[in-house]
Amino acid sequence: MFDTTPLEQQLALLRERFTERTLHQLRAQLERLSTWQPAQPPRPLLEEVNQLQHRLAGSSGTFGLNELGRQAAAQELALKARLAQGETAGEEAAALLDQARQDMTLLVSLLQPSPQPVPIPHPQPSATPATIGSELLVLGKRLGALAGALHHYGFALSEISDAGHLQAADWHHNLIILTDDDQLQTVSDWNRQQAARAARQPAPLLCAGAGTDFASRYQLAKLGVDGLFTLPADVPELVARIERLRQERLETGRARVLLLDDDEDLAERYRLVLTDAGMEIRVLNCPETLMTMLAEFRPDILLMDIHMPPWSGTTLARMVRFDPQWLSLPIVYLSSEQDRDRQLNALAQGADEFITKPISDQRLIRTVSILCHRARQLAQLLSCDGLTGLLNHPHIKQALVQEHARVRRLGHTTMLAMLDLDHFKQVNDTHGHATGDLVIRTLAHLLKRRLRHTDSLGRYGGEEFVAVLPDCEPEQARALFKQLCRDFAALGFRGPQQAFHVTVSVGLARLNDFTSAEQGLNAADEALYQRKRGGRNGVTDYAELCLPESNE
Repeated sequence: MFDTTPLEQQLALLRERFTERTLHQLRAQLERLSTWQPAQPPRPLLEEVNQLQHRLAGSSGTFGLNELGRQAAAQELALKARLAQGETAGEEAAALLDQARQDMTLLVSLLQPSPQPVPIPHPQPSATPATIGSELLVLGKRLGALAGALHHYGFALSEISDAGHLQAADWHHNLIILTDDDQLQTVSDWNRQQAARAARQPAPLLCAGAGTDFASRYQLAKLGVDGLFTLPADVPELVARIERLRQERLETGRARVLLLDDDEDLAERYRLVLTDAGMEIRVLNCPETLMTMLAEFRPDILLMDIHMPPWSGTTLARMVRFDPQWLSLPIVYLSSEQDRDRQLNALAQGADEFITKPISDQRLIRTVSILCHRARQLAQLLSCDGLTGLLNHPHIKQALVQEHARVRRLGHTTMLAMLDLDHFKQVNDTHGHATGDLVIRTLAHLLKRRLRHTDSLGRYGGEEFVAVLPDCEPEQARALFKQLCRDFAALGFRGPQQAFHVTVSVGLARLNDFTSAEQGLNAADEALYQRKRGGRNGVTDYAELCLPESNE
């Protein structure tokens, strides 16, 4: 069950819990300091005090207890410097213990009486907008024909002929705006105002216009334009641009973060804040199951405290890098360590970034979002086909094998589709390879538009594609791909000499029916071959080939 309590209330309760736990720890430390006997070695006790000061220096500010954090940080540095001088004994030890008692008493006084929870600013609205609305807002009298063409690609869009009607338009986080340069100033102002009101980044803005000289292009960029296209538009290229923008926004909201921190209250606060920003978070308070969680969750980024006695974050980072599959995983240290040389030494052990505690909610969200975005870009370079942005041959086969294992374990129905462009050699021979590449990209974009983000989609080779659809019944897959065949056949392409159309053939197979992923792939390929023999431009299910022959 998901907790539906407003974020502000959850964070306020978490602050109360942190305050109570900290008071208990400080009082327990004071008790040990007060009962210390000269026969006992003082250093272990002083190191305990120093560890508590270090933790409070890093975490207190995150809960709004800024003065507690400042005092703890100053105490930590002073005591650490004294301990670094060597063994403590005699009168020096007594003086250090007396100072530690005074320090602990001061920290207790900052929490007594326990401060009332104060309203904590909401870090960011939920990543899922309250109103989904249209994906595209097409604005301008000159873009009417373009809006009609975009409908063929499955976009949900709204059309407005004049910027004076903008107030009736639905602005939301996932919106992409297309306009012409005559309307740009008004559209740009409205976009920024709506974004500021929602505490979001402005929606991506694509502009139709010339903008050929430097001054014009600079002015467009100043107004917030993210991309420029000319009229009449190259629709497939424009769709590719829109798809990239849309995918970037979707991926930001799907960031997967593994958080390792032995401070349970602090880890829970980070989880609440990042979850509210639309990210998927897993929390570990003990690193002993770290490698198992990495394999199961496969995060985009690992956030890790650097001091987790008896474990060291730097040692754990080095251990993670033992496995080649995690060499590119961004590892980010969270620590109250202020010494830059020590930070750099820690980074040299295998991490990528160092975030100094305390960190504000907004900075945490922004830092994690940026690093996850970069990590996904790198992963895409390694796993995706350069022409289409889909999974490349090895990775779509890997996705298929993993899904087959899930099917065997969980028993849900998964459909496998193999697609092939019809008479594609003629396209290349007649219109050139550049035009052929455009046709391939267009089919890839149309597939991405129609399939779910839980489906796996890859370019198997040349003009051939593979799609893996978990939790999909055969009749659903047949209906989906039959409609896709019709829509793709309706798209027009323009070669150097003439316009033309291309069709696509599809073979389906139910993955559950086969003992291996390879057998399922061969079955889909056989169904595709039969589709080609039967007239192309349509869908054949392998199950149909296994039916008894009729006299019809």
